[in-house]
Amino acid sequence: MKHLVMAIATSMSLVFGAAGASAQSWPEREITLRVPLGAGGSTDTAARVIAQYLGQELGKTVVVENRPGAGGVIATTALMRDKADGYTLQYSPSSLFTSEPIRRPDIAYKVEDFDFIVSFGGSSPTLSVGQKSGFTDLKSFLDDAKAKNLRITYGHPGAGSTLQLAGQRLFQEAGVNAQQIPFESGAAALTALLAGDINAYVGPETTILPYVGEGATPLAVASAKRSPFLPDVPTMTEAGYDVSLESLSALHAPAGLPAEVKERLNAALANLEKNEEFKDALAKIGVAVNFQYGDAVVKYIADTRAVLEELMGSGN
Repeated sequence: MKHLVMAIATSMSLVFGAAGASAQSWPEREITLRVPLGAGGSTDTAARVIAQYLGQELGKTVVVENRPGAGGVIATTALMRDKADGYTLQYSPSSLFTSEPIRRPDIAYKVEDFDFIVSFGGSSPTLSVGQKSGFTDLKSFLDDAKAKNLRITYGHPGAGSTLQLAGQRLFQEAGVNAQQIPFESGAAALTALLAGDINAYVGPETTILPYVGEGATPLAVASAKRSPFLPDVPTMTEAGYDVSLESLSALHAPAGLPAEVKERLNAALANLEKNEEFKDALAKIGVAVNFQYGDAVVKYIADTRAVLEELMGSGN
């Protein structure tokens, strides 16, 4: 009997020892970084930068895999069912966990089905007007609209997007009558602004940069902090309006990542946070770099979803 107990204990030790060794030696092979959208977009471009530098930190190749479909829902649903071993990660826009579940209540996944690792940053919805309008600050623009009882038209690249909803929240907060006008792209909306066909444009701050002083004037950004791309442009909160709806993308995995894998990932990410070359590479493709880890990402998703649920149930 004594020998039997010792044999069982030895076997269990070998099993658990092997499992521990496997996690502690992670990664032993290449890692897949899934992008739930098509190649060539902003999320995909950022993912390829992340894959390159994260792979260097981990000493293993990180391969980007595009799996588009249903706006990212198909890949995200599949990820929920993948093995939580650290070899399949995904880089997704936050809209998959904020606005999409509101628009599509049949979505099968929940925030709790994933381990959110890090957000590297994102973009700030920016309200801009035509330079010929003469407005240089948000309050004057909104006060003029109210005083003259104007119906402001604002363009954006996509109904239901964070961009459109940031504009909607701003005009509601200010008590300004406004009509949102969706365009096929930010470029099309900007063309309409420069031509004077709309009163304002709401888009990522990087899309307005080439036109600052060349036909367009950014008045405010809808983010918690000023954008590093437009450091002289105040936030909407600074201007007196409670609007903060920046768009983030996050690295996440199926729920249940081993603690050792998380520790290894976090150590690699801590190094990337100090890597100026990596941060510059993200900035060059329009990412306002701002590392947020785990619980902070989950809180951002919950807070943003609460705001969007209110906005998506209201008018223009």
